[in-house]
Amino acid sequence: MAITDTNNTSALESLLRRMRSNEDFPALSTTFSEINNAVSSDLSSTLSLTKIILQDFSLTNKLLKIVNTVSYGQFGGKISTISKAVVILGFDVVRDIATTLILIDFLQNKSQATQLTDQVIFSFFSGLTARQLTYNLHKQNHEEAMICGIFHHLGQLLTTFYFFDESQKINQLISDGIPPKLASIKVLGISYDDLGNGVAKSWNFPSRLLHGMQALPNIKVGNSTNELDQLNVTVNLASELTAIVSSISIEDKNVAIGQLVKKYRNAIQIDEKLLHETLEQSLQEMAIRAKILNIAIKKSLFLKRISEYTNKALKDQNQTAHDEANANKEAKQTKEDFEHSAELSESNEKIDSESILQAGIQEVMNTLVSDYKLNDVLQMILETMYRGMGCNRVLMLVRDAKTNLMQARSGYGEDTEKILLAFKFPLHSTPDVFYLAADTGADIVIEDTDSESIAAKIPLWYKKISSAKSFLLLPVMINKKAVGCFYVDMQTTHAFDEKSKNLSLLRTLRNQAVLAIKQSQ
Repeated sequence: MAITDTNNTSALESLLRRMRSNEDFPALSTTFSEINNAVSSDLSSTLSLTKIILQDFSLTNKLLKIVNTVSYGQFGGKISTISKAVVILGFDVVRDIATTLILIDFLQNKSQATQLTDQVIFSFFSGLTARQLTYNLHKQNHEEAMICGIFHHLGQLLTTFYFFDESQKINQLISDGIPPKLASIKVLGISYDDLGNGVAKSWNFPSRLLHGMQALPNIKVGNSTNELDQLNVTVNLASELTAIVSSISIEDKNVAIGQLVKKYRNAIQIDEKLLHETLEQSLQEMAIRAKILNIAIKKSLFLKRISEYTNKALKDQNQTAHDEANANKEAKQTKEDFEHSAELSESNEKIDSESILQAGIQEVMNTLVSDYKLNDVLQMILETMYRGMGCNRVLMLVRDAKTNLMQARSGYGEDTEKILLAFKFPLHSTPDVFYLAADTGADIVIEDTDSESIAAKIPLWYKKISSAKSFLLLPVMINKKAVGCFYVDMQTTHAFDEKSKNLSLLRTLRNQAVLAIKQSQ
């Protein structure tokens, strides 16, 4: 190993130890590692990703709002569940959106430094610009470009967040004319880029993302030989473009963008007009997403400069009077979006059970009239029950013909991984509520598991694995035979009394599961 590599490793390990001593960093690392450890090719990974997202109510709502914006309008229809988002958009896209949301939310809600706010906005805009460039260049993996564009700045963001004093020293060195890479090495013992990549590796980021977020040497960029290198080039171009437009002088920006085109011309088909259009489109997308993410952009000097520059760029083009009027109108609307977005703080969202359940029912209905996979539909139903009821746990049980057992296969909520292994009951005559539901097909609501009148009907195996005070059983009957069962529980007694009006909606979801199974046979 070279001396430089050894120094990098030592400095990285030292910085990681310091970050891990902060109580919030291990939790963030765990979340990213769990997301990235999921393998996109099998069913369990999709379920695992959905579980991680559903653990955070705010993350779930923000992600669903994002995927229902005009940016994803090409997919058609409203997406009401994370499960459906995975089916429609793909595992990787949902993972990338979730990862972006987690980082942005983490940094902006807990920032110890005022200037970190603009750094977060800078990084986010850089990611949006990378995403928009892939669209304008007719390339794929738009969300992948965005996450690489944001995490391209991870080292600097983490330094400002965790090592504020050091970040100030680095900024001073940069002001004195020392290049950012050398300045960060001088203070931290490692460059911003190597720090960001090292932390991302510790979070088990896929190799594609690690490659895409890497910094290129500050020289003329050669021809990209493959799709992965093209991703990396696009991310670096977006970062440099964002840095240029964050400067003050519009005249200097025009010259710098012209030089940027020359630098990247052999690697990617761009011109100044394309870059101007990309900036304007990214600005409009920023206005949309800022409202959803509650990013305070009203006072952002960085975004103000971009807004001013895109307006200037539009005026410089030889447009007809009609085109110019439309351009100015759109620019004015974009500015108004910025002015209002900071004032629209995200309301304290409460669970609207009925709306969530009805939206889920509609989503399943739309899915059933198209080509679908049975497991996808069952996961949508399961997720809708979990989110809609705001319950402690929801499980889907499936009949095992070989063992004659009803066995839990998947679920959401508290300790589900542990519960799934032990949650099973025999399908032969036993004096308990589980057998009764499966045998008769009756929907059973237990409002108090400790009630004297019902305690004897609750089997010992259940008492050992669950402390729920109330639960619901919805058997799935095909030809008068239980092939499965939905289980929903709460931590309080008589919880279903309060939600009685929604029980009919749960039954509708169960009936949709029956229809899905019948149609798939």
